[in-house]
Parts: sequence; C-alpha cells; structure tokens
Amino acid sequence: MEQIIILFFALTSFFGIENNIIAADKTTVTIHPQSQQIEIVQEDLFAIIRSEADLALAREQWSGVSAMTKSDATWAQALDGFTTKTLSLVSLDNQIQPQLMLSYSDEQALRAMGVWYDAKKNQFSVNHVQHDNLQTEDGKLIGNYWVFDGDETFSFTIEPFKKMPEKYQKFKQPLSQVLAEI
Repeated sequence: MEQIIILFFALTSFFGIENNIIAADKTTVTIHPQSQQIEIVQEDLFAIIRSEADLALAREQWSGVSAMTKSDATWAQALDGFTTKTLSLVSLDNQIQPQLMLSYSDEQALRAMGVWYDAKKNQFSVNHVQHDNLQTEDGKLIGNYWVFDGDETFSFTIEPFKKMPEKYQKFKQPLSQVLAEI
C-alpha cells in the first residue's frame, strides 16, 4: 500500500501543477461509499515564501486554481479514474477553503489518493504515517493501517505540517496574507 499522497493537502497538485507552493494545514477527507463520492476540504491555506519569486509563484498558482472552478478545468492525470470532479472556493472566517468533490464508479480509483479497498473484507484502508497526524473517529488502527467499514461514510483529517521544521516555519505565510498584498 502507498501512503496518503500529496494530493490531499497540496492544492495545486489536483490540477497537475508542479512545484506546489500552496498547501493546507488541515485537510478533512470524507468518503461516501454508498454514493461513491469523496469530499476534500482544505483549511488554513499557506505558502512557503522565501523570495519575491516565491511570492509571484504563489499568486500565479492561486490565479490558476481560481480558474479551475469552471467545468472545463484541467485536472491531474492521476485523477482520470474519477468520473466527476468539482472545485468550490468557500470563504469562511476571512479564509478561503477549497472544497473538492470527486465521484468514482470503481473503488480502485481511490488508490490514486492512497486509499485502498479490499472487496473480500468490504473495508477501506489508509497507511498510518505518523507525521501525517491522521485523526479519525470512524476507523481503527490495525498494525500500520487505518481501516474503515466499506458500508459506512467515514472521514479523517490530516495535518502533515503540524510539526513543520523550524527552518520552514519562518517562511510560512497564510495565503490570505499573500493575496492581500496584491
């Protein structure tokens, strides 16, 4: 099994944009097996700004992401297994929260995000990686895997930047601050 990939918390990766500079401190993932949908909500967006070039890149990437709310958005090739993909940008408490909704017709599509389905056991699972700071009330930690019932909606949050190295902390800027300077 693969670990949860960068897609969940690096916003631009959903659109195949490399050199991701915009990320989320907290991401909530909810999977609805009955309707075959996955909902991803990113909170507390930030960018690592070490130079004027980084600042310009963050603004350029945000402009590109904002354009992806249209129905003709170009999504990352890794998401080809999802039948419907939408992005909404919701403003909440002076913060922008990207909300992504993806539909799938085959549980195997979730592998692109590091979520595995075992049809024999009717269970979904995600690798437990300590630095991802995965939290859930719906799953059970069994060995190195978080395991979820295949018949029930389940969710988990990840906060991979909770213990960001000090050398990067000083460059971390809330996205709202980066965009306010435009």
